[in-house]
Amino acid sequence: MPERWRDIAGAAGRIGFLEPGPRNAITDVPGVRVGHSQAASGEATGVTVVEPPKLPAFAGVRSVNGTGVLTASLEIEEWGLMDTPAYLCGTHAVGVVYDAAVHASGRGPERVTIPVVGECDDGDMADSRTVVAGDVDRALAALGDEVGEGTVGAGTGMSCFDFPGGIGTASRRVGEHLEHTVGVLLLCNFGDREYLDVLGTSLGPAADPREAQGSCIAICATDAPLSVHQLGRLALRPLLGLARAGSYASDGSGEIGLAFAPAGGAGLEHGQIRRYFAAAWEAAHEAVLNCLVAARPGRRLDGSMQDAFPIDEVRRLAAERGAVQARPGGAAGSAAS
Repeated sequence: MPERWRDIAGAAGRIGFLEPGPRNAITDVPGVRVGHSQAASGEATGVTVVEPPKLPAFAGVRSVNGTGVLTASLEIEEWGLMDTPAYLCGTHAVGVVYDAAVHASGRGPERVTIPVVGECDDGDMADSRTVVAGDVDRALAALGDEVGEGTVGAGTGMSCFDFPGGIGTASRRVGEHLEHTVGVLLLCNFGDREYLDVLGTSLGPAADPREAQGSCIAICATDAPLSVHQLGRLALRPLLGLARAGSYASDGSGEIGLAFAPAGGAGLEHGQIRRYFAAAWEAAHEAVLNCLVAARPGRRLDGSMQDAFPIDEVRRLAAERGAVQARPGGAAGSAAS
């Protein structure tokens, strides 16, 4: 199995206080499936699909900085419903993916379909105009429980804190008897390296920093009986998790959140939802780190190579932090940051 954040950082790198689901992925929410495809053109771009257990699904949207696109967001705000899976891609592939999603819905022209398509700009690494309808079809055919991370699917050409970026996912169990799950999947394409928090340490600026105008689409799923209004509120919390990792929502970036639930409900009582907010916040923070660990360097269009995320350095930092916490009087509680 590929390594993830918890594998390299251990207990010293624990994120938050809540326990993850069995996969520590958005697919811990029953019935949620994810599929990736790489562009058949060979360009460093692709498509990712996140499918709710049934459609339409109750949904809500929020943004921190809106320089980006999530199609159907106005419909979701108006009706509290999403009518298709969520499709992720590079910015210039939105039109092709949207059209392919309409056809994939299987509905005739008598029923209008407004697909949910979110984008991030992978123009530093690839030409996402090369994405074709067949790439969408292959992502749909790949839908399943296991979630590839890093430079896969829509994440293939993304960057995160001047390292390779892309897909990251994590989950948390919540409820009085841990009967519910909150799962997050991110398309990470944001961040200045000096702001990245790695075990309380900055790795310093990149030697060749790129303009930090990237974005993140955050998809949050839950099986909790949240109302449409509460789903909108939940959609904001993964974006706060990005801030914990080191995002400040750059002027030209689009931090956009979508939250969905298979079946809406009357909602949780006032005060009960706070743990669900914490779950989305924790899961998003860990999903960023999972993305960084999994992603692999690629060659930019200008011929330069991306820097690899320093996994060995993280192991060393984690060992040092663990040793401090193990000493008498050490700050053991600080591991749950």
